Amino acid sequence: MALQLRPLSEDERTKIDRLTHAQTAPVRLARRAQIIALAALGLTAPHIAQQLQISEKAVRHWLKRFAAASLSGLEDASRSGRPPTYRPEETNRVIAKARSLPPKPEQGETPPTCHWTLDRLQAELAKEGLPIKRSQIRRLLKAEHIKWQKPRTWLESDDPDFAEKRVHIECQPAVDIDGWLKAETS
Repeated sequence: MALQLRPLSEDERTKIDRLTHAQTAPVRLARRAQIIALAALGLTAPHIAQQLQISEKAVRHWLKRFAAASLSGLEDASRSGRPPTYRPEETNRVIAKARSLPPKPEQGETPPTCHWTLDRLQAELAKEGLPIKRSQIRRLLKAEHIKWQKPRTWLESDDPDFAEKRVHIECQPAVDIDGWLKAETS
C-alpha cells in the first residue's frame, strides 16, 4: 500500500522549500523537509529512501507525522528524560539564599564575609532542612549567572614568633643551591 501525501498548502510549500535550502537549520529538520518535498513531487517512500539513503521506515514515519501534525510534526517530539531531582520550590530556595547575604558568624569563629562559598551555602541550606549537593548548588547558580566566592586558604602558625620569622624569610634574597642569586622573573 503506497503512502500518499496530501496536497501542500502554499504556506507549507514555502516553509518546506525554505527548510530544504536553509544553511542554518538543524540537519535533521532539513532532512525531514526533504522527505516531504520529495513526497510532494510524487515520489514513493522506497524511492525517497533510496535517494536520501535512509530507511523506508524512517520515510514513512515522517510522512505520517507530517500528515498528522503538519509542519510541527517535523519537529522533535518531547522526551520524558530523567525527572528533576529537586522541586522548583527547592531550587528557588537555593537561588534566593544565594542572592541574600550570608549570616554573620558567631563570636570567635571566622571574620564576617559578604559573599557565599558553595560549602557555606550548602551548610546553611542543610541547617534549614534542605540537604543538597554542592555540585547541584553550583549547577543551579551557574544557570542563573550567580557568582560565588571561591574558598581561599592560607596557613597560620601557632608559633608566637611567627610574624618576626616571616618578615625575616620574606626579606632574604632568593639563593640557589649553589649559593648564586636566583634571577627574578616577573
